[in-house]
Amino acid sequence: MSLTTTGESAVPLLADLFSRSTDGVFAVDLKERIVFWNDGCEHLLGIPAQKALGRACYDVVHACDLSGQPFCKTGCHMARLAEGGSAPQAIPLRFCNGRGKMLKLSVRTVLVPSQQRNQWTVVHLLYRGEIADECEPLEQFDRQQSWMPEGKRIRNKTLPPLSVDLLTARERGILRLLAGGHSSSVISRQLCISHVTVRNHIQHLIGKLGVHSQLEAVAYAYRHNLI
Repeated sequence: MSLTTTGESAVPLLADLFSRSTDGVFAVDLKERIVFWNDGCEHLLGIPAQKALGRACYDVVHACDLSGQPFCKTGCHMARLAEGGSAPQAIPLRFCNGRGKMLKLSVRTVLVPSQQRNQWTVVHLLYRGEIADECEPLEQFDRQQSWMPEGKRIRNKTLPPLSVDLLTARERGILRLLAGGHSSSVISRQLCISHVTVRNHIQHLIGKLGVHSQLEAVAYAYRHNLI
């Protein structure tokens, strides 16, 4: 994944965090090409990285909505997020994996800095299980943009970032350690606090940032210069 730096933060570390995630993570650029594909995606979808990287996402990821209509196709409005904007919190989609099995997954989207000025890398996080039942309906995301002119709907939907002041000093410190790739047990030892306390701080900062996971929290923090 091609990433730049934001301030003094080592944003390329995000690629390492995404690589080590057990959830499926893949990323696309503005040309709808897959530029990142982790082992979690290979495990979930049965498609190795060498068959995914560099190809158009709609040629690799054959997802459909819950009514069976194709979601992955040319002119994907999710890929347009590379120009900036605000993605839906999560949408439920069905994927056919390489073994012919249909999977219901939650797709969450985060933006991370790109090497291109004023552009972002669109990162999709794939979750399975109960999370997939808590998604924002795709129709709701479409309705939210229906009043905007074609070609401007994603770009103009940018929401103001949350202030870093919403996080306590302890939460900011833990967020920086998460961005450094440290596990909660390591953070517990470094800060001399219990594992339960670390977990509670993580849950609080995730809630304040309005994200779902530690990965999303770190990506959000890099995008908005919170760390």
